[in-house]
Amino acid sequence: MNCARARELLMARLDGEIVSRDLAELEQHLAGCEGCRRELAEMSELTGLVGEIRLARPSEEDMMKYWPTVYARIERGMGWGLLVAGAAIWAGYGVYAFLTDPMVEALTKFLVALPVVGVLMLLISVIRERYHVSKTERYGEVEK
Repeated sequence: MNCARARELLMARLDGEIVSRDLAELEQHLAGCEGCRRELAEMSELTGLVGEIRLARPSEEDMMKYWPTVYARIERGMGWGLLVAGAAIWAGYGVYAFLTDPMVEALTKFLVALPVVGVLMLLISVIRERYHVSKTERYGEVEK
């Protein structure tokens, strides 16, 4: 194992997320590499220091300033949800009325349906990808 690969595995070792095969290779490398041992020691010390950090509890006054923004976010979220639901119902009704209208020719219905189906496929693809990323993202709960 080279030092570059060992450096990749050092943090996994500190986080307890290294597989046993990689751990054995890393330990063997560390036995013969002073530079990587030193880096592991520095990273361990830094991890310990970060673990000792304690955040101050916010005052009651600060918390009272915080809650109105929480309520505003909830209200906006509900407003957007209702708007989207209403728009989806109206769009669905419009599609139904368009497709069942006997005055519109089949070719026109088909030509209008093509881009609509394309947009729906793209939307489903993006939603599926975002869902998959949210389930596998390692640091998803960390605020930016």
